[in-house]
Formats: sequence, structure tokens, C-alpha cells
Amino acid sequence: MKRICWISLASFHLLIAGLHAAHMKEWYSSKNWLSAYADFTGAGNIFSFFAPHIGNEIAVVYTIADSKSHQQVTRLEGANTECNRRIQTVYNFFSIDEAQSLLAKSCASYMMRQYPEGEMVRVTVISKQIPDMRSFRQGAIPKWEPFLVKNYKKL
Repeated sequence: MKRICWISLASFHLLIAGLHAAHMKEWYSSKNWLSAYADFTGAGNIFSFFAPHIGNEIAVVYTIADSKSHQQVTRLEGANTECNRRIQTVYNFFSIDEAQSLLAKSCASYMMRQYPEGEMVRVTVISKQIPDMRSFRQGAIPKWEPFLVKNYKKL
């Protein structure tokens, strides 16, 4: 009996996730208990990876150089996945042209504090370009391309 109850609950949850993946929210205009359940549990996320309006994945690579011309390439990430998600959320703002300069300066300043021996930091922002479905079917693959490279020196 206990097993049937768990299987029923899991099936219900997967049904709600599937309905939301099929854009169930567009089927009606008012909130109901199904949408409240989906929002509360996370089953209401719509995973449309190849949707045309989804932005490209962004990553930032830092190159720190010291006074002896030693260079170290690093990324700002750690073992904590929640912290990494928050960093990625900040990086996503690099897709806004007006924010790029300020974000790059802020990231460079942070990295200079993390590496006090560094005299210069290069901030390289790269974007993972995902091909559209037609190109993908013809053999195109995702590729990383830099779109912002800035050098900052210690004052």
C-alpha cells in the first residue's frame, strides 16, 4: 500500500511537470491549485532549451599576471553549487551591453583582491553559441566564442 502511494505521488508530480513542459500555463489565464503546486515544487519550470529567446550560456575566464610575468588562468567557481549558480546569474548580465564595462571592472577588482600578488588581470567573457535546430540537424555544434576581453592594471 505504501509503495502504491509513493508511485501515485511520483506519477502525479511527473504529470504536472509534463503538462508545464507542454506550456500548460498558456492554456488558461487564472491561477488554480495545479499551477500553485507546480510553482511550489518546481514542476512548473518550462525547459525549452532550443527556444529562440533563451540566451546563450556565459562564462568568464580570468588571467592574472604578477610583476615577474607569471600568469595564472582561473575561473570564479567552487564546490558549492548554489554559490556557482549565483555567480552564473551575475555573469548572465554580461549579455546587456550597457552593463558589460561595469561588470568587467567589478569582476577584475574582486579577482585583484583574491590575488594580491597580481599586477594585472584580463577578464575574458565567452559565450556558448547554440545553433538553431536546422543548423544542428545539418551538423553544427555549439561553440564557445569570446565577446569581451578587457585588461585591468593595479593602481
